[in-house]
Amino acid sequence: FPFFEATNVIMQGVDLPPTARGAVLGTVFCTTTLPITNYRFRKSMDLPITPSDLYQAYLPTVLRDILYGIVRNKVMTFMVGLNPARANTNLGRFINMFATVIAACVLSAPGNELRGYCLQPANKRQSMVDFFQPSKFVRSTSVGAVIMAISLGVGTLATPQVEKLWSTLRNYLKSNPISYVLIILFAVSKVLDARREKAMLSAIAS
Repeated sequence: FPFFEATNVIMQGVDLPPTARGAVLGTVFCTTTLPITNYRFRKSMDLPITPSDLYQAYLPTVLRDILYGIVRNKVMTFMVGLNPARANTNLGRFINMFATVIAACVLSAPGNELRGYCLQPANKRQSMVDFFQPSKFVRSTSVGAVIMAISLGVGTLATPQVEKLWSTLRNYLKSNPISYVLIILFAVSKVLDARREKAMLSAIAS
């Protein structure tokens, strides 16, 4: 969810209540990315693709993403409020993000099931009773939530370090303008090397 996280960061600067911010976040994310998701899904299933298919199952998907966005904002606000001082530590950032993502994934998980039900091919469509299997739902939700929570939790630990590195690099470039020229020359040389290698492989192949 790199795009979701980037959009979430942008939305933090918007003066809205957590619920409204989460709803806008989920709507923007779903509306922007659903065509790509549906295109990849139908391509992987070798199904025909029409413009209307790109927004197939939009309603359950946008409701899922809105709920996820609201829970992310509400729970994170709650977690930070429990101990603001801890929220500025590495452990606190990890715990807050881990708990927030677990809650958001679990509470929005029914939307995943409903989306999957709506995406069934017409010739293989199962009844609602056959499609919804509690054991599979619990297993997939638990595994997915833990994986995402760990990933984003680790990401919160890496973000401050990346910001420090970028700040140091930016200050160095400001004080040494010649570095920009060196970076450009390096990039140009890599492009030329790649072209030469491609030409050499083409010559060998022919």
